[in-house]
Amino acid sequence: MKKLMLFLCICFFVVGGTPAFAMTIDVWEVKNENISMINGWIGDQHGSVHVLEDFEDIDAGWYTEKRDTGVGTFTAGGEIGKGASSYNIQNNLKGSHKSDEAYFSIQDRDSDWYRNNMTTSEGASQWLDSGDITLLTLTLTDTSLTNLFFYIQDPADYNTTTMFVNNDANNNYKFSHQANKTSFFVGISWADDEVLSTLSWATTSQSDGFGLDDFSTIQNPEPATMLLFGFGLIGIAGITRRMI
Repeated sequence: MKKLMLFLCICFFVVGGTPAFAMTIDVWEVKNENISMINGWIGDQHGSVHVLEDFEDIDAGWYTEKRDTGVGTFTAGGEIGKGASSYNIQNNLKGSHKSDEAYFSIQDRDSDWYRNNMTTSEGASQWLDSGDITLLTLTLTDTSLTNLFFYIQDPADYNTTTMFVNNDANNNYKFSHQANKTSFFVGISWADDEVLSTLSWATTSQSDGFGLDDFSTIQNPEPATMLLFGFGLIGIAGITRRMI
């Protein structure tokens, strides 16, 4: 987890199995007063946290598609970005040199992109940035999961970003006109007979993107096993896009 202001240690004992729920999307802004609810959501999944993808081992750069991440395949779509975080602007491409292909990026530690006024001891610095494109899709590798959580940073400063589950227009969550640099915890849970196959994020602007980080799941450990988590997954998320 990137540069957390708050580190929490969470202990879980496994007692019985995971209860069944309908597919739900729970979202909290990551701030001190919401930490107990975020921890409660994780505790309700009855298991141990497994980080699927934190982007630390992926080469920083620009992608139209990135396969073989720990959580699945990310694919760029929709309209190209035109804001300060977009491919053409960041690569100073103009006129006939401009690309008409949609790109997202894996960003690393860069003072222009990453807020550096937080704890630096973790040595973690990378995240996925949408590059202001209007559609980003994640196709999950493991469809046997029953829950997934991640962090989204800076969605919809002045427009709307909608997250769709399984490309279902009726199963979505909208971020609209949020404060600059706001981080959110997004937790999705579902019953054993349901499948999460895709997540997609659609924006209404080509100049208003977002960052994604720390895709994780909670799985039941072996019976009678206790795990102590001290790596600070829950807290003030440090992923921060460039201030535009």
